Amino acid sequence: MLSAGRPGAISTDAGASSDAAKSIRQDYASPGDVPLGEGTTVAPPDEGAPSGTRSPLAIPASWPRGVDISSWQHPGSTEIGWNAVRAAGIGFAIIKATEGSGYTNPYFATDRDHARQAGLVVGMYHYARPMLPIATAVDQADRFLAVTGSTRSTGQLAPVLDLEAQGGLSAAQLAGWAHAFLEEIETRTGRAPILYTYRSFWTDIMKNTTSFSRYPLWFASYNGGSSPGALPGGWQQWLMWQYTSAGNVPGIAGDIDLNVFCCNSGSLSAGADGRASEIDKRYNADAGLRSLLAANSRAEEPAGGGGRWKQFQRGLLFWSVATGVHEVHGGISARYLALGGSNSLLGRPTSDELDAEIAGSRQSVFQGGRIYWTRPTGAHEVHGAILYSYLALGSAGSDLGLPISDEYSVDGGRESAFQHGWLRWDASSNTVTTILS
Repeated sequence: MLSAGRPGAISTDAGASSDAAKSIRQDYASPGDVPLGEGTTVAPPDEGAPSGTRSPLAIPASWPRGVDISSWQHPGSTEIGWNAVRAAGIGFAIIKATEGSGYTNPYFATDRDHARQAGLVVGMYHYARPMLPIATAVDQADRFLAVTGSTRSTGQLAPVLDLEAQGGLSAAQLAGWAHAFLEEIETRTGRAPILYTYRSFWTDIMKNTTSFSRYPLWFASYNGGSSPGALPGGWQQWLMWQYTSAGNVPGIAGDIDLNVFCCNSGSLSAGADGRASEIDKRYNADAGLRSLLAANSRAEEPAGGGGRWKQFQRGLLFWSVATGVHEVHGGISARYLALGGSNSLLGRPTSDELDAEIAGSRQSVFQGGRIYWTRPTGAHEVHGAILYSYLALGSAGSDLGLPISDEYSVDGGRESAFQHGWLRWDASSNTVTTILS
């Protein structure tokens, strides 16, 4: 995707003017990452042999082939011959839709529609222009979706964030910006967005953070081998691999990025089915869950704090990339909703309902705390420093037993009541005292 400055070929189209070209150059951290000129692609210094020297025979023939394109593939307004592209064995195309806060690829809609008509799976990407404040990430994500739609139909891959420009941000700021963009996409669409990057950007600019490893990875690596090699950032698997920017495909003028999808036609078809959200996929695949929750009682919608949720006759399902899909039901779900659901201090569930330490007791784990339930005591939350102390003592299996209240205010701090005592947090010393009855 790089043409104006990155390992490969998703190109930045907004660099036609000299002023824009200057701003593009400022986005790259080292001389080796600076674009060589308009329309020039260059492999990052750490990605090995020049892409043009690799043999396509090294890549398993069963891996679906794909291209990614932008306005650079329309020199002189030349059209792409999508039927010829499909006839050459290309199964998917990822098309640049937007860049930053103001640029839309003028060929996007036509290329998307014609590629689909030719029988290709299509995807759409946004070339990120990170900047402060962090809220600009949400603005860019919303504009991207305004151009592309939600991708909730068959034949469309999940939305893609192309992250290769630093924008003068620190690693922590850039991570915050990217998380805000991706979380807006997943909250709006119900799909797990794909993240595009390359090794030196991730290790040097992003400081090899592992906080994105749950997102599907599109990895650019021009290493001349038969796989992308070891992945940075805690990723254990890649979804797509961009292995050269010097490919040639009938129907497309000039050099083109070539990609493969991991790792068969079935996985490509599954990844291109946007009809089912992540919540739908789990519900449809789990007969036990369907029996537990019964039929849905309202449409899926965005959840407070990010992600999605759906209400059923006997419980709830919440999803985000960070937490996965988890159910909450019965007395715990009633208490959770009464507290404010994912808008509350508990956030989203990170587990399905579990046994607690006392026979007949149950618990659900959330981002910000836990809810415990038994028929005699009802459902009550425990969170913060009091929860940490409670867990260290042995939770419901300790001398305190189960909670019989939510946390409440007392003079000088906070307190939770249990079957056989209290845990009291003192604000001045930040310590928790155990009081047994």
